[in-house]
Amino acid sequence: MKKILVLIILVLLGACVGSNKSSAQQNPRERVSIDFDWKFSLGDIENASQEQFNDADWRHLDVPHDWSIEGEYNENNPAGIAGAYLPTGIGWYRKNIEIENLEKDDKYFVEFDGVYMNSDVYINGNHLGKRPYGYISFSYDLTPYLKEGTNKLAVRVDNSKSPSGRWYTGSGIYRHVWLTKTSTIYIPQWGTAITTSNISDSSADIKINGDIKNDAKKDQVVDVISIIYDATNIAIDSTKSTVQINKDGSFEQSITVNNPKLWSPDSPNMYNLKTKLLVNGILIDTYTTPFGIRSIELNIDKGFLLNGEPIKFKGLSNHHDAGPVGAAVPDDLLYSRLKLLKDMGCNALRTTHNPFSPEFYALCDTLGIMVMDEAFDGWFTKKAEYDYGIYFKEWWKRDLKDFVKRDRNHPSVVMWSVGNEVRGFKAEDQKEIVSYLKTIDSSRPVTQGRGHFAPYVDITGFNGHGEQKGVLEKFHKENPDKLIIGTEMTHTLQTRGVYRTKTWYRTKDNPAPWEKPADFKRFESKVYKIPDLTEKEVFPGITKKYQSSYDNSIVRIGVRDDWNRVEALDYYVGNFRWTGFDYLGESFGWPARTANFGIIDLAGFPKDHYYLYQSLWSDKPMVHMLPHWTHPGYEGVEIPVVVYTNCESAELFLNGKSLGEKNITSERQIVWQVPYKSGELKVVAKNNSKPVVEQIYNSAEIGTKVQLKADKVTVKPNKTDVIQIEVAIVDSKNVIVPEGDNFVEFEISGPAKLLGVENGDILDLAPHKVMSRKAFKGKCLLLIQSTDEGGEIEVKASSQGLQESVLSVLSK
Repeated sequence: MKKILVLIILVLLGACVGSNKSSAQQNPRERVSIDFDWKFSLGDIENASQEQFNDADWRHLDVPHDWSIEGEYNENNPAGIAGAYLPTGIGWYRKNIEIENLEKDDKYFVEFDGVYMNSDVYINGNHLGKRPYGYISFSYDLTPYLKEGTNKLAVRVDNSKSPSGRWYTGSGIYRHVWLTKTSTIYIPQWGTAITTSNISDSSADIKINGDIKNDAKKDQVVDVISIIYDATNIAIDSTKSTVQINKDGSFEQSITVNNPKLWSPDSPNMYNLKTKLLVNGILIDTYTTPFGIRSIELNIDKGFLLNGEPIKFKGLSNHHDAGPVGAAVPDDLLYSRLKLLKDMGCNALRTTHNPFSPEFYALCDTLGIMVMDEAFDGWFTKKAEYDYGIYFKEWWKRDLKDFVKRDRNHPSVVMWSVGNEVRGFKAEDQKEIVSYLKTIDSSRPVTQGRGHFAPYVDITGFNGHGEQKGVLEKFHKENPDKLIIGTEMTHTLQTRGVYRTKTWYRTKDNPAPWEKPADFKRFESKVYKIPDLTEKEVFPGITKKYQSSYDNSIVRIGVRDDWNRVEALDYYVGNFRWTGFDYLGESFGWPARTANFGIIDLAGFPKDHYYLYQSLWSDKPMVHMLPHWTHPGYEGVEIPVVVYTNCESAELFLNGKSLGEKNITSERQIVWQVPYKSGELKVVAKNNSKPVVEQIYNSAEIGTKVQLKADKVTVKPNKTDVIQIEVAIVDSKNVIVPEGDNFVEFEISGPAKLLGVENGDILDLAPHKVMSRKAFKGKCLLLIQSTDEGGEIEVKASSQGLQESVLSVLSK
């Protein structure tokens, strides 16, 4: 896994870093990370932009960094419900940039992948610019203000006016920062556009459009050589052209690739384009662009076609945060989260509701995950008190252009979204924004979340409204030439390890019949009802702030009914469930940190719905049953045992005795009513009456120890590798105690640092950057990160009355 991740990042960089003259001659462009060794101070500090400012007493840290997640949950924090009650504010960052030899033909740029929000950047006291949008990537030319030796880079980040979003945003330089060096003739950032056409088994046409910048102050004749490399780094074809440029220039080239390996979720084949610029035979720049070869077509009879074949979107909507690390998500952790979704059968993600980090798209390219790339939440009318709507009129064209140019070469990006549930817009607004986007890239369809009432998108996006009975069918009848995609469907809620046997509907969609009879009648006709699993609630007394992990806590339609719709309607090309992971913010109120829509909790632990989706979306044989089988005091009580499987049938056994075999049907689940008796509950899934896969639950006894499981046994001393440690409360036979809620304390020794702790409990307001956590439903998570030193990392976990556990990981 680590080798794959490192390769992805190196490809993303698109350049080799040269430290001596010979390597510079091979590639004059250098791009290096400047994530490490920053100084930080929270608060607005006078003169902090100045070169000679004394920052000796500032905190030393690395970026990506999110100061909000380091704070404490407080009901009075101005971010409120939207920001998960975490602090915001103003912060300053400063860093030394060392330039050893500053040549007259050198150009230096600083590139920020994302700063939230209202960033002002300075070099040696000179103001380089401001970017209000906290999710956009941007760069500045440092060259006019540089000197040999030490240069002072300073960044002011202003997220003081809250809430600035409708969800948790984070605060600070929460993505990577890069220093790029070029000559005075160079391809600018995101300066190439690659499109593919006329694709067949035997060949594919590759069209290359590129920009060239000339800061040499005289006309130049430039030879442009473009070489395509396959995934094994073998050159397969090339082309050459010559252009004459003044200040700016451009080039167009074409290459035909024979026997192309197409990109798809099942076969995410990638290529690299290396574009070299030469003047008088001397190499002056090399720019690398990863890309894939694939075709997209919208066909009203067949749906969304990828490489000529219909494909349904098995998609998830996600926000950008990741539980205990907030918005500052390490690449290693991002990879494991995306891999978890891919293993579930997910083939598509929607970036809700803003651009994500560059690493996200590179990982989706190589993992084989299609992306609906969303630019904005709203437009000219703000949706949160201090959100981007304040700046939209002035900034949207620049931000949209940068967003599209940055992401347009990723084969994973198969669709643009220009907004989500946009308030107060006219059709002319949508027309202007979509038309402008297509001047930059017209190779993909455009949609909009809940944009079905305006005509200028290519594919119609439905959010929650589309979950009601008959809505999609009615729209299709009235608009037979438009395909439909569920930009935000379906909504269900679950709390890991919590079960109720009576069906629950979100209150505003389920008025009581005695309160509003007319509304109740409307509800009855439009909401997909799910039968109760039992007449009387089996698990009473659970706070209503938690939701059931059976598929029976819904807004308007459950997972199974909605996927049946996807498969039945050709014009409904799939959906993006709300959401993949639980995200911070946008809760139902204090003290909840989130609203539990995710199929994976804040700690990264799958809920039961993860396995329901796996049974619907994955071809690899699987079986999963729920609930757990530890219910002391319920002896003899019938408990609904639900099984999800993608096999033909399943047989259930209790303590070795068969309780019967049942076939999977359009209900998408199998249910047994089982009188509780402690012991072993086993399910065996079958195809053609032959066992294929099984799962076993054993009843837990009293918890006796803390168990630690790490996701890796070795890491690199690179200050970036992350170790995810699952902490469980187990009995003497190592069976997890499902209701274990013990308080666990940690000790870390050796070359590693704490990243965060989390348990997935939406009501637990304990801080994340501490060496302890209470378990929730038997588990919690400890995240640690390697330093720049090698050696043995030892983690000890202890809890009063339990046997402690020690785990070792080697950094080498």
